[in-house]
Amino acid sequence: MESNQQDDLEPSKDDLPLRANTNHILVRHYVLDLSVDFQTRVEPSDQEEGVQSPHAFPRALRIWYKTKPTGGSVRWTKDQDGGCCVYTMGSPINNRALFPCQEPPVAMSTWRAHVKAPCEYMVLMSGENQAVPVPDETGFLQWDYYVTMPMPASTFTIAVGKWQEARSLPHNHEEGQSEEPCANSDRRNFDYPGSWPENQSSKNQSSHYKEEDEKKFCAHVDYPCRFMHKASVAQVVIPHQVFAPSCHLHKAESTLLPLLPFCLAAAHSVLGIHPFSRLDVLIVPPGFSSLGMASPHIIFLSQSVLAGNKILCGTRLCHEIAHSWFGLAIGARDWTEEWISEGFATYLEDVFWAKLQQSQMGSTENEQPKQLKALLRWRRLKDELENSEEELQVLRPNKDTTGEVSESGASIVKHALNPGKPFMQVHYLKGYFLLMFLASKVGEDEFLSFFRLFVRRFHGQLILSQDFLQMFLDTFPALKSQGLTLESIYSDWLDTPGIPKWLGEASSTWSHSPPVTQVTEEVVKWVHLSGGTRKGTKRKRAGPKVNFKELNPWQLVLLLEFLLEETELSASCLSLLQATYKLRNQDAEVKHRWCELVVKHKYAAAYRDVEHFLIHDQAMGVYLYGELMLQEDGRQQALARHCLSSIKDDMDQTARKIVEEMIL
Repeated sequence: MESNQQDDLEPSKDDLPLRANTNHILVRHYVLDLSVDFQTRVEPSDQEEGVQSPHAFPRALRIWYKTKPTGGSVRWTKDQDGGCCVYTMGSPINNRALFPCQEPPVAMSTWRAHVKAPCEYMVLMSGENQAVPVPDETGFLQWDYYVTMPMPASTFTIAVGKWQEARSLPHNHEEGQSEEPCANSDRRNFDYPGSWPENQSSKNQSSHYKEEDEKKFCAHVDYPCRFMHKASVAQVVIPHQVFAPSCHLHKAESTLLPLLPFCLAAAHSVLGIHPFSRLDVLIVPPGFSSLGMASPHIIFLSQSVLAGNKILCGTRLCHEIAHSWFGLAIGARDWTEEWISEGFATYLEDVFWAKLQQSQMGSTENEQPKQLKALLRWRRLKDELENSEEELQVLRPNKDTTGEVSESGASIVKHALNPGKPFMQVHYLKGYFLLMFLASKVGEDEFLSFFRLFVRRFHGQLILSQDFLQMFLDTFPALKSQGLTLESIYSDWLDTPGIPKWLGEASSTWSHSPPVTQVTEEVVKWVHLSGGTRKGTKRKRAGPKVNFKELNPWQLVLLLEFLLEETELSASCLSLLQATYKLRNQDAEVKHRWCELVVKHKYAAAYRDVEHFLIHDQAMGVYLYGELMLQEDGRQQALARHCLSSIKDDMDQTARKIVEEMIL
C-alpha cells in the first residue's frame, strides 16, 4: 500500500475532505515499524492498527506501505550543514502522506513506534518517553517511542537528522550587564517562581477558583493523566533538551537553551500543570514554512528566531509552549476553528513573556509593552483584512454546523487547501483580540484564573468555540446585563468578516501609549532629516546633530512601519537609519520591515540584506518576493529570480508555488 496525500483531492477546490469512517470503525492504537532510507527517500513500514467495531472485524490489521517523497507531510531536505534530514509537517497536511490513518480530530489514538535509522542520525519524535537507541542486526540504530495519551493522528511528529544536542555554557561572571532577559542568569541559582500561581497570577482569585483548581477530576477518556499526580503539580520546569545542526549549536546554547526553563516556568505560573512530561526543541532547516510548530513533547523552531535580541526567540518559545495547553491538550473538534489554538497561543505568548520579564528584571510595566504589541498586531490585521477574501476572514466558517460530521464520521475542512491560507494571520490576530476583549470585561487576573479552571475541566478533550465561551459567560453571569451573549460574540467576532467595533475603538488607546508616542517622535526626526538631504542637496555641516533615542525591537518594527508610509526617503537617510539601529543585526521581524523599506525606496546599497533575508528567513519572506516584482524594477526582479533559483529545491512546496506564481 502506498500512502499519498494527493489521493481524492480536487485541484479546483480549496476544501480538504477528511476521509474516515469513524462512526463505524475507530482506530485506538497504532504500532509503526519505520525504516528511514535517505537513498530512496522513503519510509517503508509495517503498521498494526487496533480496530474497534460492533461487527466481527479482526481486532488488529497489519499494513505494509511506503511513503512517496512527493507526499506533502514528509519533508526530505538538507539541514544547514548540508546533511540529509527528514521531518514531518504535521497538522497542516494531516499526516496522510506519512502513514495510513484516520484523519478527523475525533479519531484520537495512542501509538508506539520502532524507528531504524543510520547510526550517525538522531531520531526525535513526539513520544512521551526519552528514547535510548539500541543497535539492531542491520547495523542501524533503533529508536523506540510511545504515547499513552490519545490524540489526533495529525500530532504524530518525527524528525531524523544529524542533530547535535545543545549543552549549557559555563557562566561567565565577568560579562557586562545586559537588559536582555536571562542574559546573565545562572539557572541553578534562579528561584523558579513555583509560588506564582498563588502569589501573583492568582492573587485576586475567588475561593471558587481555588477550590475548583484543587479538585481531582478528569472528564476525558481514561489514560495516565499528569493532572492526577501531585508530583506534576510541583514540576514548574519539565525536563527539556535543545537540538540544532552544528552550525547553529553555539547560538542555540547561548540564546535558546537559557531561555527555555524560564518560559516553561512562566507558563506554569499562569496555567498550572504542564500537560506533557518532557520537551525537545529542534532548530529545523531554513525551508521550514513558519517560525515554529508545536507537537506533543517536541517543538520545531525556525533558525530565524536565533538572530538579534533574545526577545523574538523568547516570545516565540512562549507561543509554542502555550500550544501544550491550547492546541494539543485541548484541541479543536472542528479544524476550521483554528483560532482556538492560534488565538489562544498568541494571547498567552504576551502573558507568559510578561511573567518572565517580571521574574527576571522586576518589571512591573506589563501594560505598555502589551499595548505596543497590540497596536502592531492591529496594523497587521487591518492590512490583512484589506487584502484578503472576506470568506477567509471568518473564524467560524461553518457557523451553526460547526463540529457536524456525516453519518460515517467524514467531514470537510473549508479552505484548508487554499495555498495562501497558511500564510494568513487572521485566526491568530482576530482570535487574540477576541480574548483581549473578553479580558477587558472581567480584568486580566480574573480572566487568567478562568483559564486555569477551563484547562482543569477540558484537558484531554476536543472543544468548539461555544464550550469556552459558554463556560466564560456562566462563570461571569453579570456580563449578560451588559448585553454580552453567545450570539453577540458569534455575530461580532466569529461568524462575520471585517473588524469588530470594540477593536476599532481600542486601537486609538494603544496609539497614544508612551512607547508608541516615543516612536512617533523619532519618526518626525527621520522624516525631517530625509527632507533635508534629498538628491542634489548636501546636508550642512554646521547643522545641529540629531540625537536618536534607543528603541526596543518592537518599537523598531513600528518605526519602520511608519517610515514605510513615507513616499520618499533619501539614500543617506536609509544609510544612517541602518547604522544607527544596526538593523542588519536585529531580529527577523525588524529585518523584514527593513527589507520592505529597502525594496520600496530601491536602496541598492542594501540589496544584499534582502537577498540574505529571502534565503535565510524563508518562513517570513514569501510576500517580499511579490514586493520585488511589483516595483517593476529590472534589478529587483532579477534579485527575486536569483533567490528563488538558489533555494527552490529546499523551499516549502506551498511557499514555492506561491512565489513561482508571483515571479514566473
